[in-house]
Amino acid sequence: MMIPLVLALTGLTGAWQQDPVVSADSMLHQIDAKKPPAFLGDTDDYSYKKNWTLHYLRYLDQRNDMIWTFVKTYPDHQRAKPLMEEWFQNLSGGTSPAVNERIGKAILDIDSLLVKIIPDWVTVMGRYYRAYYLLCGPWNRLIELDGLKAPADDAERRAVIAAGMRIIQQFVEKYPKENRGARLYDILAEACHDPVSARSIYARVIQDYPESPNKALYEAKMKRLDKIGDPFTFAFDDALTGDPVGSEQYKGKVLLVVFWAHEILECRKKMDDVKRVWFKYQKDGLEVIDISLDGTADDRKRKYVDFVHDNHLDWHHYFQSEGIRSPFSMGWGINALPTWFLVDRKGALRYVDAQLDTETKVKELLKEDGGH
Repeated sequence: MMIPLVLALTGLTGAWQQDPVVSADSMLHQIDAKKPPAFLGDTDDYSYKKNWTLHYLRYLDQRNDMIWTFVKTYPDHQRAKPLMEEWFQNLSGGTSPAVNERIGKAILDIDSLLVKIIPDWVTVMGRYYRAYYLLCGPWNRLIELDGLKAPADDAERRAVIAAGMRIIQQFVEKYPKENRGARLYDILAEACHDPVSARSIYARVIQDYPESPNKALYEAKMKRLDKIGDPFTFAFDDALTGDPVGSEQYKGKVLLVVFWAHEILECRKKMDDVKRVWFKYQKDGLEVIDISLDGTADDRKRKYVDFVHDNHLDWHHYFQSEGIRSPFSMGWGINALPTWFLVDRKGALRYVDAQLDTETKVKELLKEDGGH
């Protein structure tokens, strides 16, 4: 759940300063020593959550003040840019702003920054995050359209996508060589859930940003849209049993392919939905495999396996071990989780957004002939 943030930019009132008073090492030591308040874990105690949230917001406020003091004093330091990146991200509470009601406040805070005397790199970063937060308006509306029980109006979806494109193009026209523009296009393409629009966006990104470090990812995302209707093939050894698993053994079945990571809370919660659909339709021919994007650091595989056992996820499991950089999931352009695919009885990929309206899509495919 998003944590709203009310942040006063008290450190932005003065002019740009470059006269160091405190050493960089001393400032960084203070920043690094500033830790968030400990959270005791899942609890239904509302008063505890409210109190913790207030302390957390105070921590972010204080940390951002410290970051700003450092950046305006040592703008050329190697840690200035990553810290300023954090500063902008903290405007939304350090989490995704998809359902954050404070986006308007974040935009105003950025506007307050951009009128100050600041280095060019801070201006570019600020313009990017301003576009990013503005894009949350279309993003949130697309999420609302996805959640409608009645079919969404295609004309409205296209209008929302067009509004998002206008926001992005304002940034791109000002900074046509800035690779952050590609990231803005990617955000919109992921949210639009319109294969035609998404493919058009990725084609544009690949053409306009040939030097993007994420070019291979965008090519893979376009590939998965182009591959709808083609065979979905895979082969791996089950993470629990070591048994070989391949796509051929699922012919005649409808297969739900779950890309996820145990370390992400939303993914763990969504496994309840996977189990519910599987239990309901397994007798009709639905099967499941999960493909983990957890890495091996910090004993993550053991935690993943424990979760699988404890929650009785009694299907096959592909633990890739290289996290977000795992070749199989990268080959399908997976960098947003959870993402679910649906494969039909003939082994063809049919949906790359099966996390939306899952049951309707499953029932549709179960009615189809497997070709045997």
